[in-house]
Amino acid sequence: MKKQLLLAGLSLVLSTATFAQKKNVTDAILLMRKYNPTGDIAANKKIVTEAMSFIDLAAVNPETAEDFKMHLCRAQVYYSLIEVNAMENKGVSDAATTQKWKETSVASFKKVLEDPKKTYTADAQNFINGRADFVFNAGIVAYNAKKYEAAADAFLAAHEIKTFLGEDFKDAEVNTSLAANYAVEDYLAAKKYDDALAFAGRISEAMPKNIDILISMVNINLQKGDVAATEKYINKALELDPQNKQLYYVLGTSYMDKKENEKATAALQKAIEIDPSYNEALYQLGAHLYNLAVEKRNATIELDYKDPKAIKLEAEAMDLFKQALVPLEKYVGQNPDDKSILDILYKTNMKLGNIDKAQEYKKRLDALKN
Repeated sequence: MKKQLLLAGLSLVLSTATFAQKKNVTDAILLMRKYNPTGDIAANKKIVTEAMSFIDLAAVNPETAEDFKMHLCRAQVYYSLIEVNAMENKGVSDAATTQKWKETSVASFKKVLEDPKKTYTADAQNFINGRADFVFNAGIVAYNAKKYEAAADAFLAAHEIKTFLGEDFKDAEVNTSLAANYAVEDYLAAKKYDDALAFAGRISEAMPKNIDILISMVNINLQKGDVAATEKYINKALELDPQNKQLYYVLGTSYMDKKENEKATAALQKAIEIDPSYNEALYQLGAHLYNLAVEKRNATIELDYKDPKAIKLEAEAMDLFKQALVPLEKYVGQNPDDKSILDILYKTNMKLGNIDKAQEYKKRLDALKN
């Protein structure tokens, strides 16, 4: 009899302990029912902070640590901590703390989604999707009002929200790029280069694999005249899209500005390799090589023609003239009425002793003049 009473007493103690731990989950859930994202910030902060104290106890207790309801509540509590903190601090918060909260929330959402019975899967999806859709729609409203920076921030936030479920919100990413591009254009029109860089840099930091944002960074630095930064972001973009001919073209022109002639030639040749009929690159490469040839030839004027250095420079100039003919002839094949290029082709072929070809270009040039 005593043994039976002892067992009964032990059972009562275990039941009470289990109940106490489940009560922590229940208390957190009841508190979160009072949480309203559009409500008073101070009240919301008090709610989620108290809810966190309860759910943290439940998360470390063996009786509730693997409970799917606990994980759903924990995911929502920690997401809401980030949400209310962002509202309290106007989007500026401690990155390390926010990241820790996100990791906790994501881990619990993952547990919920991995439940074979999918008991709370719909609850988790509704919680996140509702918030993502709300912010996404706010982005559309801002975009239609031409408030492009606000729109980009909203779309970016919607994209970030979906990551709590391990999802990639493609529409939000595309819209972020589009809105950001228009925002940058507005900054550039006002010549607010530093503001443009700060804004685009923030978006790029959040979406480091987004090539459109990197191209915006390229354009800002080009207009600012920062060649080194332009080159930096072009190379970052090329890591994502190595077959982007326009990036190689811009890189080539940047190298030209820095007088890094061999690098400029290589970049422009790469653009043409990607697209053999790329008009701008054909013209730029031809002009680049032709100008280098003229510079070398002019440098020989001040030297004695017997000077070995003069002979070397003349030979290098002739080689560059030959190289320039290749892209320029391809260019004029697509632009047969370009008088300035026909004139260059005529004179260059004369310099190189290609008399028949020079006369051919001269006839075409005269015909256009007449």
